[in-house]
Amino acid sequence: MALTNLEIVLGGLVDAMRNQDPERIAELLAPDVVWEGVRPDLRCDGRDQAMDVIRHRFAAGPFTVQAVEAIDAGESVVVGLVGPGFNGDPGDLDTVGQTHNLFTLRGGKVLRWRDYLSRNEAMAAAGSDQTWG
Repeated sequence: MALTNLEIVLGGLVDAMRNQDPERIAELLAPDVVWEGVRPDLRCDGRDQAMDVIRHRFAAGPFTVQAVEAIDAGESVVVGLVGPGFNGDPGDLDTVGQTHNLFTLRGGKVLRWRDYLSRNEAMAAAGSDQTWG
């Protein structure tokens, strides 16, 4: 039985955190993935660029998450992460914050990854008109 997009994304993220192994995330990404951060100047084109950023983050210290929220949005998955470094400032790995990541998949691989500071922005980008509290 094929995994759902939600299972693919969460499984990869949980494996990466549990094993402190960024390569678990590489397995999720399409070679031509586009990853856009919360600021326009934060963008990676392709798996190699994205993995450079991810490996640097893992090398900077333990990758920890205090809370996770996952929402199935059809071909997309929204994952909210709370913890140190999830604050919209890539240089600040200490301040606890929350980001919402919109992953768009095809064929079991992430083609687009976009970071948002609010759930409502991420859900709107996923095509949902539902407002979240």
